[in-house]
Amino acid sequence: MALLIFYLVSLIISLLYFSLMLYYWYYWNKTEPDKNFGLNSYPFISVIIIGRNEENNLLSCIDSIANNNYPKTLFEIIYIDDYSTDKSLKILNDVKYKNFSFYELKDFLDEENINNYKKKAVEIAVSKAQGEIILQTDADTFVGKDWILSHAMKYEDKNNRFVTGPVFFKSDNSTLQQFQKYDLLTTMGVTCAGINSGLHYMANGANMSFRKEVYSSPTPDFASGDDMFLAQTIEKNYPDSISFLKNLDGVVYTFPEKTLSDFIRQRLRWATKTKGYDSLAMKSVITLIFLMNFIVLSNILLILFWGYNQIYFTLFLLIFKLLVDILFIKSVAKFFEEKINYLSLILSLLRYPFYIVFIGTLSLFVSKYKWKSRAVR
Repeated sequence: MALLIFYLVSLIISLLYFSLMLYYWYYWNKTEPDKNFGLNSYPFISVIIIGRNEENNLLSCIDSIANNNYPKTLFEIIYIDDYSTDKSLKILNDVKYKNFSFYELKDFLDEENINNYKKKAVEIAVSKAQGEIILQTDADTFVGKDWILSHAMKYEDKNNRFVTGPVFFKSDNSTLQQFQKYDLLTTMGVTCAGINSGLHYMANGANMSFRKEVYSSPTPDFASGDDMFLAQTIEKNYPDSISFLKNLDGVVYTFPEKTLSDFIRQRLRWATKTKGYDSLAMKSVITLIFLMNFIVLSNILLILFWGYNQIYFTLFLLIFKLLVDILFIKSVAKFFEEKINYLSLILSLLRYPFYIVFIGTLSLFVSKYKWKSRAVR
């Protein structure tokens, strides 16, 4: 009897998961890619970058932005250095672009004991910005030549107050980096589909913009998640004003974590912020995804106790989940013009239940951790 109930619960959760992924697949494909066109007027845009210990990346980031195909007199670049201990400041002092300026976060905090340094850095950058549009990225990224223009075009629609765009990894063929690549493809598809269906609102701080007049500092005091909290706040204050930039010219490129320990710390940092979400839909989606992966993992482990019938049922669940996930990821990869290595993708998806259950469970108990040599919570 207990076995039958467990199987029934597994099937119900699987059906709900299938429905959710089909929903995302539908709205991702329903969203037409944005096309480039001439602007009626070019708004002044302030590009803000927050960086900490990014001596190996910040110059390529700034150069890629400074060389955008956008009138040089109509955009500025503002860099806020977050207490770097490497050679970042020396490099920043040598940047010669006329529309570039940088500030040190330490000059504004007076040794305050705060948890979210990035939130404070964004506040300062926005206060210094001259533009009516704020375009935000991170220091470990680089962009294409029409990145600024692609965001500016979205604001031809006066209703748009917040735009989040695609982010993609420049990864190698290692197992860890391939896993992160497919995970990010899924996140980009979910972000777009969630926004355009009105189900929930996500964002990525490496590629988002907003009208300066609607900015308000996110209230939850987590070490990360300001992008998500800002998107949800703007949607609450200005319904139907958030848009996803589905444009290859608007892609921001960054790099996956190189070591397993850094990867775990990064994902733990991301996972802890979910406690601050006030969106019931967002919480429900996260719970369903966790439960689906928990059910798969539980069925795998129960093979040790319940014999051949359990093997058949577990294979059914695994194949079912693989087909649904591959369908969705394939459609998102097509937009990014990314060729899929199906063996690598399948291996990544087979690892996913272990990853989700481990990080999800750990985030419930861990309150403090280190990120870029700084203890945060």
